[in-house]
Amino acid sequence: MGQLSEDRAAPKLPTTTSRLIAVAVSLVGEAQSVMLEMKCSHADFREYCFGLKEPSAEEFDRLVELIVVEQRKMVDQYRELLWQVRDKEKPQS
Repeated sequence: MGQLSEDRAAPKLPTTTSRLIAVAVSLVGEAQSVMLEMKCSHADFREYCFGLKEPSAEEFDRLVELIVVEQRKMVDQYRELLWQVRDKEKPQS
């Protein structure tokens, strides 16, 4: 009663890698760019995205580095905008 049959596979939960790939894609704008930055094959990239396989340490490091670089760009853009707003708000002497 209420028990899953053993022949039905439970859905695979997202892995750290698949979540980080999703973050990277949202920052970069396309999965192809993330895959190229990771320097992995299309087949491996699909398996990473579906949580079926973990990337090598080098691929994982490149993924994390991509996220760090892209987030740094965003921070720099926000800082620039903030400086522009503050400059406009300064009283003219």
